[in-house]
Amino acid sequence: MGVYFYIILNIAMSYCLLHSLYERIYAGKFIIKTKPKKIPVINTMTAVVGGYAAARSFLDYFAGGVGDIYEIFQGVFWMQLCTSQFLGGLSLGIAKGGVYSGDSTVSYFTKWSKVKSYTWISDNVIGFETLTRKGKIFNTELEVDSEQKQEVNRVLKHNLNEIDREVNERGNFKLKVLITLVAVMMIIVNVNLIKISKPYMTRKIKLKEDEAILILKKTWKPLAELNKEKIKSRGEFDKLFQETMTKPMIDELYEILVDGDKSTYGDIKFKEKVRIPTVYDTKMSIEKSYIKAPRYIEGNNQVITEELIIKELLEPYEDGSTSFTRKSTFIKNNNDEWILDSTTGVQSLGSQ
Repeated sequence: MGVYFYIILNIAMSYCLLHSLYERIYAGKFIIKTKPKKIPVINTMTAVVGGYAAARSFLDYFAGGVGDIYEIFQGVFWMQLCTSQFLGGLSLGIAKGGVYSGDSTVSYFTKWSKVKSYTWISDNVIGFETLTRKGKIFNTELEVDSEQKQEVNRVLKHNLNEIDREVNERGNFKLKVLITLVAVMMIIVNVNLIKISKPYMTRKIKLKEDEAILILKKTWKPLAELNKEKIKSRGEFDKLFQETMTKPMIDELYEILVDGDKSTYGDIKFKEKVRIPTVYDTKMSIEKSYIKAPRYIEGNNQVITEELIIKELLEPYEDGSTSFTRKSTFIKNNNDEWILDSTTGVQSLGSQ
């Protein structure tokens, strides 16, 4: 998951937190309280740990260090989520501004103007028929103590008989001020998150297919021309690919092609039935090729380096060989040339 995902996630979570805060302030004091919601301990622990990691990374960043941008995003997200859950989990019951219904894990706040009707499902459970923002009917329940039934009936009838009931003006003013202050604070937090995440933002630059083919041909040429009889040592094998691949990629290639059980360092034995399809196969085609580059050069400081991504497809052969896709990632070496760094997907065909 990239930085854009976390930016959108945190902005969405900020909206949810504002909404929870709005509901809690609008609801006002509880007239009748029932059971409080249970906030999972794991969520609280995650919020504390995530918040600590986010604060530490924030301090590292502003102190001139690197800081982990993903720790910051995750920490801010968990703090907002748990705060939102806490606001909604203070209690279930009937408040001045509306009803908190639901159970011990999920609650729904409904303004009095949105409560259409209610009925007693049992001696201690009320069923509410409410209206959503789109005017649709939504049913929810609230469990109360049996001895509260008479008081609950009185409060519900009183409030449902009042048309367009609102919280008093002082409460409305307090609501607007607090929501405005919190909204401003969240805007500042999210703007700063976007600002410090700029070095991690990338853009895709399309690479022409013929250019991608040339790079693939250069990369896999040593394999296409490989004479297994002449390659006797691991050193000779590595030297063959050192100009077109990184060392980890060469190691991976060695494990795919060479039979480790039958080989020694000075006398390697290749697997007989294993082959790696490449651009030199007529059935190989390029699905997509692009360069993933930093979106903002200023302040990047090599946080994100350029990568070339090429996605290939091997069509099925007439003998029924399985088709597969492969994603190859290239980076630039010291000579500013693309070399293969890693591959994902099916890498070889034949018996291992």
